[in-house]
Amino acid sequence: MVFVMGVDIGTTGVKATVIDENGHIRSTWYHEYKLYHREPHLSELNPEEVWTAIKETIRCCIKRASIEPKEIEAISTAVLGEAFVPVDREGKPLYWSMTTFDARAVRQVEEWMELISPEEMFRITGQPLSPKIPIYTLHKILWIRENKPEIYSRTWKFLCWEEYFNYKLTSECVTDYTIASRTMLLDIRSKKWSRIILELADLSEDLLPEVAPSGTLIGEVSEKGAREVGLNRGTLVVTGGHDQPLGALGSGLLEEGVLMDATGTVECYGVVEDELVLKDEMRKQGYALHPYTLKNKYFLFGFTPTGGAALRWYRDNFALEEKRIAETKGKSVYDIMVEEASTVPPGALGLFFYPYLEGSGTPEWNRDVRGCFIGLTLAHGKKEMIKSILESLAFELRANIEVMKGYGIRIDEVRAIGGGAKSPYWLQLKADVTGLRITVPSTRMETTSVGAGILAFLGIGMYSSAREAVNSMCRIVETYEPREGLSKQYENIYKKYLQIARIVRKIAF
Repeated sequence: MVFVMGVDIGTTGVKATVIDENGHIRSTWYHEYKLYHREPHLSELNPEEVWTAIKETIRCCIKRASIEPKEIEAISTAVLGEAFVPVDREGKPLYWSMTTFDARAVRQVEEWMELISPEEMFRITGQPLSPKIPIYTLHKILWIRENKPEIYSRTWKFLCWEEYFNYKLTSECVTDYTIASRTMLLDIRSKKWSRIILELADLSEDLLPEVAPSGTLIGEVSEKGAREVGLNRGTLVVTGGHDQPLGALGSGLLEEGVLMDATGTVECYGVVEDELVLKDEMRKQGYALHPYTLKNKYFLFGFTPTGGAALRWYRDNFALEEKRIAETKGKSVYDIMVEEASTVPPGALGLFFYPYLEGSGTPEWNRDVRGCFIGLTLAHGKKEMIKSILESLAFELRANIEVMKGYGIRIDEVRAIGGGAKSPYWLQLKADVTGLRITVPSTRMETTSVGAGILAFLGIGMYSSAREAVNSMCRIVETYEPREGLSKQYENIYKKYLQIARIVRKIAF
């Protein structure tokens, strides 16, 4: 039996999954780490803490699989985008890792826009340039050069988490096209580091890793790497990718027609494109486009910054009684919350929630907007508030679908993955609001690590094609069809939600 491992390095934790040659998940292990906010506009990871969690997760996953490390033929990664680690010549981290929502580089973005237009940057990179979206690696590198010159001068390489992982295991600094795109330094057409951007930034290409397609075999785990993470020396290492397209791959997306709805801390929406289509409206509305994990295909995606995080915020601040009930019944507190919401009619008695707790996302991305409840009366209680949160995220999903369709993208189905895909009630609600069929794959909770596993198998030639690999590992296990009566009710409620949203987004803080 041949085994591979997919490792998903995320914003708040790491998950490893062992998969056999028949596509069966043998084991999964998850380990959390802390996301630091040392100041309100900062969002960082401690590289040492993350690496410790990665090592422990790989060892525990192998042990849980009841196999020997030598039985794992290959390993690949799915990683959070944009976050990077400056390292010295010994590979030692020199500074903490800035994540997506670290907003310290606003001034660097504004100054960059004096050198090159947002339209030209989008044409080159497929990424939207705006001071409202100060997320990309490029401008955070420039921030380090300006504000931490002693760190910049000692930096040998700026490595995102995929290439940092690959380097620790093999001593090779190699990334893939999807993660390279998230730096805002890659030419999306040539799939090489952009000479224009490097020259404008006065950055040497030597500071960056090599670039290769997802699923490329790059080397073997060294003796040192094997000792660190518990793998066998000689285990093959394959390039992975950004967690969103790998989640799409792990959920079975191979071509146009299906939209991925990944509900985790952030709720992400992604579609596969058969051709590279860059429209300026995409840029203006905050969408990003980069090469997909499959050859000659592209991936367009947007997101709501606080998807599942909005429910977690409510849980942590208002659901003390629900927590007590959940402990008594041995159930998830989220299940108790959803049960309460299910008794409330559509529209939550006129209550609307706007899930902008970290700003609004696509299609009108603005970090300065804030979340709020609109329409509160003495008739509203906790269950109406929960219902309005669930509905708001369904409305945001529909808004993104409608905009993508406006670009000429065909969307016939929504493929739901992540924590939100465990709730039948919420999935049916999304079907009723969007008017589309919602499907759930067997890999719903391990899609990104399974996506990495698919690439590991492809990298060692275990499958002849991605389609063969996907068919072996991913099958649809649940389907939710929109109910005509409820869809009609939600039509007017959704229109009112959008009307109020236009006002809410004008109130910047």
